[in-house]
Amino acid sequence: MRFRYEAVERMPKPLMPGVVYHSEEFEVGALLCACGCGHRVSLLVPDSHQVTAESGMATVRPSIAVCDAPCNSHYFITAGEVEWLRAFDPATSRAVMRKQIARHALGDPKPPFLQRVLAALGRAWAWLTSFGRPR
Repeated sequence: MRFRYEAVERMPKPLMPGVVYHSEEFEVGALLCACGCGHRVSLLVPDSHQVTAESGMATVRPSIAVCDAPCNSHYFITAGEVEWLRAFDPATSRAVMRKQIARHALGDPKPPFLQRVLAALGRAWAWLTSFGRPR
């Protein structure tokens, strides 16, 4: 299977096989597992993965480890091509999932999206209202 890159604003509900969807605005990516099992793989960009396009084909780094599905797939996607890696054993899969959850539970140093938007709107309002004030 080859994976093409598709830039989107929001992730579509049904994902198409062979497509890596990427929303730069919301910093997420998604695809269906390369093994064909139909499992939806979510990527946090740039927190855990980088998603890029090369001539319309997707590249995802680092490797994708599907630890939350029975297939236990593990692979790279480079210029659309899937490079299969050794699957993690169940103990390693659980450890990887715990590590990712712990890392995300520590919190993102960047404020949530809505908080950033509200702060930007506040700065814009202050700037706009500053024109009528005496100096």
